[in-house]
Amino acid sequence: MDRNERKELLREYMAIPRLSGYEGEMGYRFCEDLGKLADRAEIDEIGNVIGTFDGSEPDAPALMIFAHMDTIGFIITSIDEGGFIKVDRMGGVPEKAVSATAVRVGTEDGGYVDGIIAAKAYHVQSAQEKERADSLSNMFIDIGTESREQTHALGVHVGCPVVYAPRFMEIGTDRVAGSYLDDASGLVTLLEVARHLRENRPKATVHLVGTVWEEFNARGAMIAARSVKTNMAICLLGPGAGDTPDQRGINNVRLGGGPGITLFNFHGKGTLNGCVAHRGMFNRMKECAAAEGISLQRSAGRGALSDTAYIQLEEKGIPCLDMGTPDRYSHSMLECLSLSDHEQTGRLLCAFVDSLDSSFQTKRY
Repeated sequence: MDRNERKELLREYMAIPRLSGYEGEMGYRFCEDLGKLADRAEIDEIGNVIGTFDGSEPDAPALMIFAHMDTIGFIITSIDEGGFIKVDRMGGVPEKAVSATAVRVGTEDGGYVDGIIAAKAYHVQSAQEKERADSLSNMFIDIGTESREQTHALGVHVGCPVVYAPRFMEIGTDRVAGSYLDDASGLVTLLEVARHLRENRPKATVHLVGTVWEEFNARGAMIAARSVKTNMAICLLGPGAGDTPDQRGINNVRLGGGPGITLFNFHGKGTLNGCVAHRGMFNRMKECAAAEGISLQRSAGRGALSDTAYIQLEEKGIPCLDMGTPDRYSHSMLECLSLSDHEQTGRLLCAFVDSLDSSFQTKRY
């Protein structure tokens, strides 16, 4: 995949509305793209897209590589008599950054209309209001209607999804930014791996999966793992970079430094769950990176988790690893990544898959 194709595919995937629980359009598109390459591809009962490449060695451990298709956003909770829309968060939306944001408001028939999260005019704000970010409970969405009836006539009702408006831009010579790079970048990497496997039959059976519900409850991939009965899993979710003025010292990950592996994560708020990387998978990934001449970045920290937190508890225990392309400004309207990091992530994964055979041990130690 050359750089122009990479950028165009990222742009296309980023623009597809796919709020968690409303991933249908993305699911059908990704299944079509994956189905052109895999031995078989299907959408399971809850909406996961699963593409399978049969391995040449039946005794080799099966591997599931996955990226989530869904995004954060909003759900409509009420519509007032003037047609203005109130919403609640779906996933980790940064409330202090959403005022005056362009959005797409879903309709019950699957369409979308344009809207804005309104911002109170600066010159009528009190001194206290000017010094603090407004809460989502005080915000509303304007879609240009003048009554609840007009809003309903467009097909917009309580329970409909709302997502950030599409945005894609190139900054510098190696970076792209825009809405919902998380995890469009992972889906594009899955297609890169699929193209490689189409021409290079793996020894181990490989399942490439676009998952649902990651931003909602981090459980969609768990259902996919049950469906394919995998022996090990890699989550394509890169660590946040710590190379900006507000993040220096948080970690050692930087854009342009290569793919990142998360060796430890833990979400302590209510879930009390996380993942410690499987050492055998990590060591093999290091070997593959060295052989490919790819720098491998390491991340560890609290405050976040991925689907691996739950996949690892399936069956008798499934070895897991979180890795991917580092990004900046995660969950904002303009996330950012390095194209060279993204390309190296795909190359590294292909080398890892090629290295798997029946001799690979999945036990933790």
